[in-house]
Amino acid sequence: MQINSINNQTFGAKIKISKASKADIRDGVILSSLGTSLSGSGALSSAPVSDPIHHIHLAAKVVDGAFAAIGSAFSAGGATCLKFAHSLFKNVAKNSKIPS
Repeated sequence: MQINSINNQTFGAKIKISKASKADIRDGVILSSLGTSLSGSGALSSAPVSDPIHHIHLAAKVVDGAFAAIGSAFSAGGATCLKFAHSLFKNVAKNSKIPS
């Protein structure tokens, strides 16, 4: 880290980040947003339709069951993406060489 100037009102610093760390941060951000979107859509897809008449018909029950299964898969995929993004961010923090 190269310090440009220090006084009581402003502080400027130049931090160099390696290309590998930049790639890990970029991939982590992409995976994190994908995981959040998948988890949210999975939670919404697995919620049943609130119309009580909707659940009388067998076809509606099949469609609700399919959406619940797909929603559960989306939620699991989202959790996996978030876990992988977390490991990428931990890797960047571990490999950064910023003196304290």
